[in-house]
Amino acid sequence: MPNWAEGTIKLRGRAENIASALKHMLVDETVTVEEEYDGELIKLNTTQSYFYIKGTRRAFIESNSLELWLDDDFLIVELGNFKQAWAAIPDNYQDISKQFDVDIKIFTFEQGYEFTQEIEISKGNVIKDIVNEKFDNYQWDVPFSKLGG
Repeated sequence: MPNWAEGTIKLRGRAENIASALKHMLVDETVTVEEEYDGELIKLNTTQSYFYIKGTRRAFIESNSLELWLDDDFLIVELGNFKQAWAAIPDNYQDISKQFDVDIKIFTFEQGYEFTQEIEISKGNVIKDIVNEKFDNYQWDVPFSKLGG
């Protein structure tokens, strides 16, 4: 059984690009999509307890429903309860960033091996992939030090 890197994933870009990217990433046969207010509100529901992120190695959003307001031309959407087995893998997200012209930022915590990871991808290029494992006292130094593991 793997340890889990746990945190958030953000998408930044034009509202229609974010909507397309999210549908591509999260929608499968277990997911229903409702759009209201001319697409400004998108509701995703799944029969599972999570939304698997397609094209990744065991990454998901732990929730059975998401409600996203896409009511601005350019915006940032943050999804909490992001988890990926062992650590987030930047390569898993490069095609999504490039195909849908969205920037992606992931920040995870992993209490078992005591590391944090920050990833930033823009136009399909990895801008940042920082794994920090150097802490004097992980529980004291790191916010959300009980996440992951």
